[in-house]
Amino acid sequence: MCGRFVLYRNLEEIKEAFRIQQVRWEPEPSYNIAPTQDVAVVVRREEGNSLEKMRWGLIPFWAKDPKIGSRMINARSETLSEKPSFKRPFKNQRCLVIADGFFEWAKTEHGKVPTFIRSKSQRPLGLAGLYDVWKSPQGEAITSCTIVTTRPNDLMQPIHDRMPLILPRSQETAWLDPATPHIDEWLSALAPYPNQEMEAYEVSRRVNSPENNSVECIQPVAN
Repeated sequence: MCGRFVLYRNLEEIKEAFRIQQVRWEPEPSYNIAPTQDVAVVVRREEGNSLEKMRWGLIPFWAKDPKIGSRMINARSETLSEKPSFKRPFKNQRCLVIADGFFEWAKTEHGKVPTFIRSKSQRPLGLAGLYDVWKSPQGEAITSCTIVTTRPNDLMQPIHDRMPLILPRSQETAWLDPATPHIDEWLSALAPYPNQEMEAYEVSRRVNSPENNSVECIQPVAN
């Protein structure tokens, strides 16, 4: 799964990396993003790629209680077209969740060790996501999202049995376009992000608590 991630990139770098035409929200740097918090996403609108805010943890439009979102922070790529919560968004409500890297906890003989994973080039990552809009009986609207996960690559396999579906730049447009045909077949043909383009290292246990949100969360632990 993917339960924590990081985004510290400035707005101009985000706009350039994801070809943003419209900015509807500017995120603050965060080094320990946790479920139910607001996250930065890219959505395809009529004007082009739009940078927007969504709550992390998908609330299906039909949900009676928005608290269900805290249990839907991830969606398995293999079953997107089967699960009631994800089937509809998978067809035409796809997005990119922007991250500079993500955390995972590796199981070792000394307990769970927090690990930070990022691109070797340190370019921002576009994590495949789905979104939905839920409305309360009083008319309040909440737009929320989930991060799609896939099988691990060779780098991630010793750390965890799942990883975020990181899209290469060449595939981002197709993922964002609601009109992309045969999306099931397209997705099943995608491989996990190349392990040779990623790096992972142990970080402080400070990241275990979402209350800790500083650059120290991503600094390597001295051996």
